[in-house]
Parts: sequence; C-alpha cells; structure tokens
Amino acid sequence: MIQILAKVSIEDLQKFIGMFATRGARLRAKHGCRGSRVMTVDGDPAQIYILFDWSSQADFEAFRADPDVKASMAASGTLAPPEFTFLVDAARFPS
Repeated sequence: MIQILAKVSIEDLQKFIGMFATRGARLRAKHGCRGSRVMTVDGDPAQIYILFDWSSQADFEAFRADPDVKASMAASGTLAPPEFTFLVDAARFPS
C-alpha cells in the first residue's frame, strides 16, 4: 500500500465533498483506493489536501488515466490539476 498527498484548488468545499463522497468514491474504489481524508487549509477555503491510501502506484496511475475521473473532477469544482506527492514511511511511532 502507498500513501499519496494531493494538493487541490477548489471552487466550493461542499460542492467538492458532495462529488468526492459519491461519484468520486466509486471511481476511487474501482481503482484500488483503500481510504482517504480531506483536510482544509485554515484561512483558505479554496485550498484542500487529501491523504489517500492506495493499493499500489500502478492502480493510482490507472485511476488518474481514467477519463471518468477527469469528468468527475471537473464536476466537483476542481480548479486545476491536483499536485500529487508520493509518501514513504520513514518511521512509525505509537504516539
């Protein structure tokens, strides 16, 4: 499993969440997403970060290449292509 951090510029948080939680969820599940967290940036409602747990980088790339994903992102009010960062565990601690 890999983790991916996405930086996303959006029009409206509620509009984005509505699409992310429905159509987007179906598309992510189809391509191996195991979970996600959406976080806002304090003081900047047009900027969000999403932390994804994905089955593999290949599955994530297939998700990104799916034309239905691009249409879903446009319908969600995403203003520009997200910036993705692939994260690697350096260490884990219980607290």
